Amino acid sequence: MTPGRRLGIVAGLPAEARAARGGDSENIRIVCCGASAAQAEALARSLVDRGAAGLLSFGTAGGLRPGLSAGTVVVASRIVGPAGETFEIDGDWAARLDAELRPGLGTVSAPVAGTETIVAEVEAKAVLGKSSGAAAVDMESLAVARIGAAAGLPVAAVRVIVDPAERPLPASLLSAPSSGGRPRAERILMETFRQPRGLPALARLAWDYRRALRSLRRVAVLGGFRFGFFV
Repeated sequence: MTPGRRLGIVAGLPAEARAARGGDSENIRIVCCGASAAQAEALARSLVDRGAAGLLSFGTAGGLRPGLSAGTVVVASRIVGPAGETFEIDGDWAARLDAELRPGLGTVSAPVAGTETIVAEVEAKAVLGKSSGAAAVDMESLAVARIGAAAGLPVAAVRVIVDPAERPLPASLLSAPSSGGRPRAERILMETFRQPRGLPALARLAWDYRRALRSLRRVAVLGGFRFGFFV
């Protein structure tokens, strides 16, 4: 395989990008979009321009299907946009990934929804889950799928649930402007002091995010040669 024929991975947050480095790093290019759909699209395009032979959306997600706990690994069967647009993923690649990961991680094969904004409330999750049929939602997969389709490249997505469908995201997290994909800690603290009742929810989210990162690291270890991607 020539050096240019690499797998391109688009991750949301820095910790998720670091988790992906457990794979075959010599033949993988990893970019971090800072949980921005627009940045995910730009970086996915840059991976294509640099010779990527396939694109993988890798990282955490919000839960849309009731009963899926934090740490659940979803291997996308297709990617659905907010207007109903649907992008097919590479079926053979997804099947290899699912076969490699399921024995150790109990993966779920299901559609993944893509949005440009955070889906925070339980009611909004329920509406999106029903309309899209998706088990999880994130802000990178749709952009990656669009760029992959335009370039004629295979696309796959592996997303790990952080906030289950039954739980909203804490208001303090949503109100904190981000820097490079990292919510500003000082703003979160200020909001928490103003509304201390939100502290347990924020602590639980932090615990669930650590749980999701453990699952992502196991995906990188169990995913085989370049996360099941072959050329």
